[in-house]
Amino acid sequence: MADGYDDELAERRAGTGRPKRDRGAGGAAATTAGGGALPLQWADPSDEPEGEGDPSADRAEEAGDDADPGERSGEVVELGATIDLTGRTPRGQADDLEVWSDVLRRRPAEAARLTGHPSAAGERIAAARRRQGGQAAQPGPSGEDEFARALLENPRRSEGDPAPADEPGDAPAAVGNVSRLRPVPPEPDQPGRSKGFGSDLVTRVVTGAVVAAGGLLVLNAGPGPAAVLVSLIVALGVIELCGALRTQGYRPAGLVALLGSVGLVLGAYHGGETAFAATAAAVVPVTLLWYLAGVTRARPAPGVASTLLAFGYVGVMGGFAGLILRLDDGVGLLLGLVLCAVAYDVSGYLAGRRFGRRHIAPQISPNKTVEGLLAGMGGSVVIGFVLVGAISPWGHFSALALGVLVAVMAPLGDLCESLLKRDLGVKDLGGLLPGHGGVLDRFDAMLFALPAVYYLIKLLGVA
Repeated sequence: MADGYDDELAERRAGTGRPKRDRGAGGAAATTAGGGALPLQWADPSDEPEGEGDPSADRAEEAGDDADPGERSGEVVELGATIDLTGRTPRGQADDLEVWSDVLRRRPAEAARLTGHPSAAGERIAAARRRQGGQAAQPGPSGEDEFARALLENPRRSEGDPAPADEPGDAPAAVGNVSRLRPVPPEPDQPGRSKGFGSDLVTRVVTGAVVAAGGLLVLNAGPGPAAVLVSLIVALGVIELCGALRTQGYRPAGLVALLGSVGLVLGAYHGGETAFAATAAAVVPVTLLWYLAGVTRARPAPGVASTLLAFGYVGVMGGFAGLILRLDDGVGLLLGLVLCAVAYDVSGYLAGRRFGRRHIAPQISPNKTVEGLLAGMGGSVVIGFVLVGAISPWGHFSALALGVLVAVMAPLGDLCESLLKRDLGVKDLGGLLPGHGGVLDRFDAMLFALPAVYYLIKLLGVA
């Protein structure tokens, strides 16, 4: 059947024939029954009327000139229904996603052949058919079913070109001029996801314990080593964000964003708030000169914007940690913020996994639930009042205010980072911390809360 399609396509490209719409009642029925298919007829050009090549006649026909098919001479060969990939047929209220979902569900192999693009969803459907029926596809009267069966059963890269047998679980090879399908493991049957914990929780706990132990050791060493640790975290966050931006075609000046962010943290620790203006006054023109000199050959506007995004989001907000460490008892002040943020994350994760039902923003972060949010906010407030209140220089009132502030800012930081990840099409910005993702995935809540906590400290006169 692939030969027939190839011959017809070659004939069409050579100009020996052109498609005509079947405007009779039978054509309308076929369109309706075919689920959005557009029946085509191929006419022999030698038998067409003399005025057929006139451009005005073509425009009249495309505009809806309903000529009687019986008035045209010559034999017409009608093809089977094909998929309408041009969007010319009425779609009602269905959007593009629903239309393509229907195409992939009903005719995955045919969609891959017509578009020349392999379909992972179609491959999953084929795997599900093999599991359910014990065979690739059920033979049917339509041509696409035969093509799908041939596509799944014939392990050849092209006709007459034998290929070695696929390994178990590999995707079947395509037929004709269709590229080889990308191997996608079939999704396991999940009759109902039970709420509970598994190995993921163990991985998160082990990773979190190691990070917490290392962080406490560094904080215990004094504000200087703590500032170096914060600079390292900020540097890793900038690297992860710039890497995620590059996956979508952005070309940020990563070195400029990295040096500016690290310099801002250390400058804020040594020089105070004036470091923000000085660093920004250096980063912005250096970024522009970076693209002016052609160091990174890319479009300047997206490049400059992505560079300043990494510097502003990670570097500027992380720089407030340097300001906090500069204050009297800066280590205790920063430790209180860290404890409240960790309490929010842990409480929200456990409650969300166990009791989460109602989603907050499924289009941005599908795993965030109302139950997890309330539990995380409660954990931040309780830990702030009970535990942080006993740490110098925090008092119970100021620690309670800290817990409330972190409870508000931490979920906003989570959602904002999830917004960037969804737009960039990545699940995690990195993979350095098993069970948590990247460094920025773990410290996003703290990063967002740092400026607010710094000004809370100044407002309440804690230090």
